[in-house]
Amino acid sequence: MPSSSLTAVVRHAVEADATEIARICSTAYRNAYRDLLPPEYIERSVSAFYNEPRVAREIEPVLPDWFGYQVVEEDGRVLGAAGGGMAGPDAGEVSLIYLESAERGRGLGTLLLDRVTDQIRAAGGTEMWVSVFLGDRNGIGFYRSRGFEPVSTVRAAMSRVDDHISSLRMRRPIA
Repeated sequence: MPSSSLTAVVRHAVEADATEIARICSTAYRNAYRDLLPPEYIERSVSAFYNEPRVAREIEPVLPDWFGYQVVEEDGRVLGAAGGGMAGPDAGEVSLIYLESAERGRGLGTLLLDRVTDQIRAAGGTEMWVSVFLGDRNGIGFYRSRGFEPVSTVRAAMSRVDDHISSLRMRRPIA
């Protein structure tokens, strides 16, 4: 059974974290969606979003659209990453939350979500949005249990007309 997350801390990523962020996000993405999405789509997405040079460029924020990568760390080891930004004057977007697979279920994803929520709130956001692949029961369950409600279905990012891959748009208000 995984240990408690009480010793884990969430912090803004630094350049030295780029390799671990790219590895964690690529591995977690492949593992999470291997039975849900076509392999070509998975590799296209991983190559586009989680290659090390791109991750390194996106460590720092580009406000208000991107708050930069956030990481959860324990005993000097990066265990997960998250990111988000503002999608409008009052609305924030959670772009990603990925963890080492052995660290799931410890509350680390919630710590990362709380960090992005705080950033959105500090930027004036009163609601937050996330896209979750249709059929991703773990992802949908995670966000539903934290107050997100389904709103609509859209074509997934990086999806081509022949892919037919859809995402569920979910929303929650924040105070």
